[in-house]
Amino acid sequence: MTHDLPEPPETVHIEAPGGRRIAYCSYGDPAAEPVIVLHGTPGSRYEGVALLRAVTDAGVRLVFPDRPGYGETDPVPGRGFHRWNDDFLALLDHLGRERATLVAISGGGGYALSAARAHPGRVKKLILASAAVPGAPKETYARRIPIVKWLNHIIRWAPPVGGAMLAGTGVFRPMRSREANLDAWPRADRLIMSTPEFRALSELDTAEGRRQGMDAALTDLAGYARPLPHALDSVRVPTVFIHGDADGNVPVEVARWAHARIDGAELRIVPDGGHLFLVEDPETLLRELD
Repeated sequence: MTHDLPEPPETVHIEAPGGRRIAYCSYGDPAAEPVIVLHGTPGSRYEGVALLRAVTDAGVRLVFPDRPGYGETDPVPGRGFHRWNDDFLALLDHLGRERATLVAISGGGGYALSAARAHPGRVKKLILASAAVPGAPKETYARRIPIVKWLNHIIRWAPPVGGAMLAGTGVFRPMRSREANLDAWPRADRLIMSTPEFRALSELDTAEGRRQGMDAALTDLAGYARPLPHALDSVRVPTVFIHGDADGNVPVEVARWAHARIDGAELRIVPDGGHLFLVEDPETLLRELD
């Protein structure tokens, strides 16, 4: 990696039902079939910058929307991962597609699962990369690194404090980034986080992700502590989990648990892969885009 980041593509704005604004960036070949990718928590449409060179070389197109309340996409009132379902349909219609492959990274997992369950006819394939899964049992998170366990516990019981930690404000400034706690992370992620390019990318992405404050991120993280309103076995689309076996944020046991509950789902384990394995090896995702 080098310190120089590619320039993010132009941001496109479309109108969702009710007059809300949705923002997205498109990466790669504009003539290729679009693949919709949901960013992590907190994050933004700029998460795709990390994959820009790889997808351009591969001749594919990834469309990264800001999820509700992130970046330049207007929030949706209430709680629940179903809040993104209408945005998914609006984005498909705008792109002129009846259906598309849907990818979720990390905290985008609950939203992708909700959309796939609600609108299976419009999802060609569901790919969950390092994805969190709502309702995963506590024991599947046993190998989560302590600093992430602590943050999620605080967010659940003291949301204002958790929001300040995520935002890196006031006395919580040392928590402003994953790099600030580098030693706590598995080796695979430390190697990525220590590069100048990743630090620049993380600053770009998280700054845009918290443009509207931390409410969206707090809603996301609280949602993963609650059971799914519908069982995973109601997902009826081709599903692939891609997960690093050294992930210290969302341990691979989460993917194993969820994979066993979706009929016909496949599981790809990335040996020694951390939570950020896609930054180092985008090919693990690109191979699944048929």
